[in-house]
Amino acid sequence: MINAVLFDLFETIVTEVEVHPTRASSLGERLGLVPEEFRREWKIRRPRVVVGQLSFADALAEICRALAGRVDMVTVQQLREERIRQKAAVFAAISEEVSTLIATLADRGIGLGVISNCFPEDVQAWPACPLAPRFQCNVFSFAEGVAKPAGEIYERAVGRLGVAPAATVFIGDGGDTELAGAEQAGLRAFRATWFRSRWPVFRATVTGRDVASVEDVLRLVEAG
Repeated sequence: MINAVLFDLFETIVTEVEVHPTRASSLGERLGLVPEEFRREWKIRRPRVVVGQLSFADALAEICRALAGRVDMVTVQQLREERIRQKAAVFAAISEEVSTLIATLADRGIGLGVISNCFPEDVQAWPACPLAPRFQCNVFSFAEGVAKPAGEIYERAVGRLGVAPAATVFIGDGGDTELAGAEQAGLRAFRATWFRSRWPVFRATVTGRDVASVEDVLRLVEAG
């Protein structure tokens, strides 16, 4: 019996396919830095930003000091505010299909949670999203100090919902090896493709773990 469903957030509950927020790794030129050098330094710092050990703005400032010996804090703050606005636009465009899925699961008494590897800027607008009240727990990496695919982040979610891992399904787009992490934590994991299939490069899995529609999710929940 399935008692709860945990969802990834981006490219599962909401999609960036239309909004296309600026990728953090591409901000080098805006900061007056050599793009390739910036990407290298960002890659080093991103894991710390994801788990809340370093803020997005401080990471950009650190990179500027390391590569140029100076920091334009006005530009750094502008980039932070831009990220907040762009991510907020993602939450303003909710898929009717996903909205129907979440409402149906909630009405059936299925526990619902979100697990996301993200920065505070990425989810500042989440509480105002029409879907947010349907979820009993939000497990965001920056607030938890741990990120997918670490088992602890899934364990915290099922613990807060009061359900057993074996009675819980995790659904995500597959980034950050999140599906393998969920399965290692004892959950059943499936890849959501309702948004991923819209991207230019997409391949279906060969394991039968893809869910492409509301009906697919409801069937696997009903099957237990």
